[in-house]
Amino acid sequence: MEGTCALYKTVGKLRESHIIPKFVIKHSIKTGSKFQRRVIAPNVRMQDGIKIPLLSPKAEQEFGKREKWFAENIFHPYLKSQYHLPYNENLYYFAISLLWRTIHLEMKMDEELSEKWFYQLLLDCEIEWKGFLSSSIFPRKFSNCYLWFTDRVEFHTTELEGVDYYLTRMNDLTIISNPEKTYLAIYAKFNRFMFFSVLKSPGGEDGLADLAINPIQGTYNIPQQFEYWALSEFLTNRIHGISKHKRASEDQQDKIYEEIAKDPEAFWNSDAGRSMYNDHFNLKK
Repeated sequence: MEGTCALYKTVGKLRESHIIPKFVIKHSIKTGSKFQRRVIAPNVRMQDGIKIPLLSPKAEQEFGKREKWFAENIFHPYLKSQYHLPYNENLYYFAISLLWRTIHLEMKMDEELSEKWFYQLLLDCEIEWKGFLSSSIFPRKFSNCYLWFTDRVEFHTTELEGVDYYLTRMNDLTIISNPEKTYLAIYAKFNRFMFFSVLKSPGGEDGLADLAINPIQGTYNIPQQFEYWALSEFLTNRIHGISKHKRASEDQQDKIYEEIAKDPEAFWNSDAGRSMYNDHFNLKK
């Protein structure tokens, strides 16, 4: 379709842009999740992830370069059990591009977004990140960016269900805020990679040094050590909401069981199957 590129503001043909990179969706399908489901719409099955008309071919090409770098240098190496991961400036660009796309998805999907207390902050952040992504102008106010590498859950002390599946398999894109209007973050996760940027906070980010993405270069040594109240609180509420209030309908659950029944051995040996087994058997003991 014709339109204005959200990145370069040029008028022309727009691509159906993936919010979560296509290689992530392919990996999820290959490892046991044949259909993708949004956290807020579990009854809608998608074979190719979330896409919206957003970018020009030139912008897609720029984002694609960093997606390829991330897949080759971070995504696949970590999933193949490499826990010492050096990186360069491409990681920061990739992270900002993912979170920037998340803002645009929320603007498109949430009709009431402009009425929320943090809307102007989102607009200011979007402008800064667009300047960085399109013209290499480093963000002055909204420059922090974090990445947490999750892994198979060995134990947890909550009553939550589906903790392993959420942390290692689910894709989730959202804006995090609190009723007190003191906290705002942009959040995007897929598989075992959790990205976020804090736009407003009463404090506590000092404990996130192991998760911080250096804009130029650095090295991740996994497992990471951190304590952060906001992320813990959000994940508890998010997983609780998914397990208690966002279940797929009985009809959709039947379709999931039918897919598993076609080759149950292959499913339970897949990453998705191992995650579900861990949640429903090991972690319930």
